[in-house]
Amino acid sequence: MIVLGFDGMDPELVQRWMASGELPNFEALRREGYFQPLATSNPPQSPVAWSSFATGTGPGHHGIHDFLRRDPATYLPDFSVARFTPPRSVGLGGWQLPIGAGTLENLRQGESFWSQAQDAGQRATVLRVPVTYPPEPVQRMLSGMGVPDLLGSQGTYTLYTTRRQATADSGGRIVHMPIDTNGQVETILEGPFHPLRSDGSALGLPMALQFSADSVEVTLADQRETLPLGEWSDWWPVRFDHGLGSIPGMVRLRLIAGLPRPQLYVSPIHADPVEPVLPLTSPADYAPQLAERIGRFHTLGMPEETWSLNQGHLDEQGFLDMIATTLAEGEAMLDDALEAYDSELVIKVFVQTDRVSHMFWRGLDPEHPLHAESSQLAREAIPWIYREADRILGEVRGRMGPEDRLVVLSDHGFAPFRRAAHLNRWLIENGWMMLKEGASESEPLFAQVDLGRTRAYALGLNGLYLNQQGREARGIVAADEREDLLDELSRGLATWRDEDGSPVVSNTFLGQEIYPGPFQDQAPDLVIGYASGYRASWQTTLGGAPLPLLENNLQPWSGDHCIDPALVPGVLFLSFPPDEPVEDIAALAHFLLKHTPEGLASP
Repeated sequence: MIVLGFDGMDPELVQRWMASGELPNFEALRREGYFQPLATSNPPQSPVAWSSFATGTGPGHHGIHDFLRRDPATYLPDFSVARFTPPRSVGLGGWQLPIGAGTLENLRQGESFWSQAQDAGQRATVLRVPVTYPPEPVQRMLSGMGVPDLLGSQGTYTLYTTRRQATADSGGRIVHMPIDTNGQVETILEGPFHPLRSDGSALGLPMALQFSADSVEVTLADQRETLPLGEWSDWWPVRFDHGLGSIPGMVRLRLIAGLPRPQLYVSPIHADPVEPVLPLTSPADYAPQLAERIGRFHTLGMPEETWSLNQGHLDEQGFLDMIATTLAEGEAMLDDALEAYDSELVIKVFVQTDRVSHMFWRGLDPEHPLHAESSQLAREAIPWIYREADRILGEVRGRMGPEDRLVVLSDHGFAPFRRAAHLNRWLIENGWMMLKEGASESEPLFAQVDLGRTRAYALGLNGLYLNQQGREARGIVAADEREDLLDELSRGLATWRDEDGSPVVSNTFLGQEIYPGPFQDQAPDLVIGYASGYRASWQTTLGGAPLPLLENNLQPWSGDHCIDPALVPGVLFLSFPPDEPVEDIAALAHFLLKHTPEGLASP
């Protein structure tokens, strides 16, 4: 059984391009096998949907309700997928010496279907499925979404620049570099926190740069290389010494602009699979063995650096070149697993369809505010990545034996993101959220919100919470007020209209109704299903409340799926006819367990 995931593949686009002949391998699989739109999770977010795929359950059982989870004691967000608790330490001569190794846990609960298959004697190879960090003890696993960079973040790039106007609101660091008249720069690549100090100081490596108009000579970590303008470097191994050892990693570099105003982009610092300091794979030696066979590869759980493109720090061609690299790495991983021919179940998820759709939907959507100024590259990007998916599908089908089975799915589809909805501003204007005296808006993390007078607040991409007594630290909503307030909020959201009369919200869902299970209490009180064209603003996701209710989305991130799940189903293709349609992405786990071969034939 080969399971191919193409994150974010949209059934409407697939059917359109199958009909036009642009996706011949998908059309052949549909014609010879089976196709249906596949209902997604609620909300239709990748960590939620892939957790449902893994466990065959909903968020009330697997515990993943959003990219972010909120702490009711502090109202602060945290990453929902994985959690690391540092070890205890003792002070000695100015050093902080750790006792033990700390704990790392996948916050997704429940047993995955591939673990169940493995327990039943059906060996599993699982490659880059989201929400699989740390890896599970199956035949082979390479973790996907959840793996951090060496800074402990989900991807922090660095832009070295002489341009003072450059800023990084999210996901990046800006280093303003002094440059002499000869185009020389002496600077530092800042690395992870010093593991033996408690003052927050970071390790670093000296980096010397010699710029010209069309290249830069880089000296870093005892390696010197000349990098042409507009090209990515190969993987550049780095090692951060801390006195009692060192931390190996790797980066890639791209010269964005040469003299007279140079800019150099450095990727997040990845764990090096040749010498991994993070638990990337199971078994642990699978990462270096795989790197020996296919070369170094991206290890960050979400390596496609969407925020750098969103903030203008990486060019479109550079982003798509990076997509092509991660795609090629994924193909090499899959080829390696198929060549081994020692697993009854092989699962590989390609996320590039999702990332390209997020960043270039403006090229497809004539109604998007950025469509008219979209480059030809932007207009061709999504058709290109779908053709690449079709090519990969054709190559896999060509390798299959007569008894092999193939499943192709996506976790959700896509929709335009034309207008950003500031949900916390809507709560303010309707009297459910209150600002501190003198404040007219709020920065992220509810900085100017008077929580002692606030009855409801929004956090995450689809979540709305009551400020409930006995649950939130400063809760004021009594238990007997809860039902009426939720009904009032739902009815109010149903009447929210844009200036042209378009509804902003398509549907709302009560968390306690749609999420039965032991983790129901962690769910939002209301899950907001936005209408097509709308999505929670980035400020809303982090608890901000700018002045406007709605505003045009003028960032490259122009497509999305965090809306009403009925509007963004995924896809399901099978090489064999099912007994009946598969209900949704959670039901697919049970379907796959039922149809996974019991024993592997001889090669």
